[in-house]
Amino acid sequence: MAKASAEQINAAMDSLVAEGQALTVRALRDKLGNTACLGTISKLLQRRKAGTQRQLAAAAELSPVLRQAILDFVGQELQASTSLHEAEMNDNQQELMDLATENERQQEQLDLQAGEIETLRAELERERQVANQARTDLAKAQLRLEGLPRLEEAAEQARMDLAKAQFKLEGIPRLEEAAEQARTELIAAQLKLEGLTRVETELATVRLELEAEREELGETRAELDEERTLRIKAQQFIVDPIFKTPVG
Repeated sequence: MAKASAEQINAAMDSLVAEGQALTVRALRDKLGNTACLGTISKLLQRRKAGTQRQLAAAAELSPVLRQAILDFVGQELQASTSLHEAEMNDNQQELMDLATENERQQEQLDLQAGEIETLRAELERERQVANQARTDLAKAQLRLEGLPRLEEAAEQARMDLAKAQFKLEGIPRLEEAAEQARTELIAAQLKLEGLTRVETELATVRLELEAEREELGETRAELDEERTLRIKAQQFIVDPIFKTPVG
């Protein structure tokens, strides 16, 4: 609903004066259809009353006849308004209460607006955080985008490694056959080694026996040499007396 302007309020005052009604805030507001603010009506009404008092002061400087006429008119107006003074005071009190109520309502609106402002600030802060997160995500995405060539190189290297692994995987059966052949050869070599070990053991035994036989042979040779020596000495002992016998 549109608020009444100052011109409309002054026109309503003139209309009430013409109708012979008292100028009160409530009467003016009723005249305007409750479209004017109580504070604005009260301010304009006080301004009009102040103007009336200035007119009375100016009338004191007029001629006695004119001054008396004006004073009579003002006296009549004052007498007419005296009966309404108490009602006006009551209206003023009611207006003060209405003003207090309106002030409370406006304060509630201010508090509500303050809460809305705080909510808007919180939403703005959340939006700032979302914007900061979006900027961070964008920077990460740009870094990832810049790293795509390196990722493609890594993917190509991975494909090459996969191909090598597949080639090696295909060669596993051959490797298993080779491993089986190697195990067979190893077992055969172990058996040969065990046989060689037995042969070496037997050879060592034979060597020991040969050494023992050599020792016995040496002892036998020594005995034969000693016996040969004794025989030679015995033969010499027998021959020498023959050659030493005198001829008769």
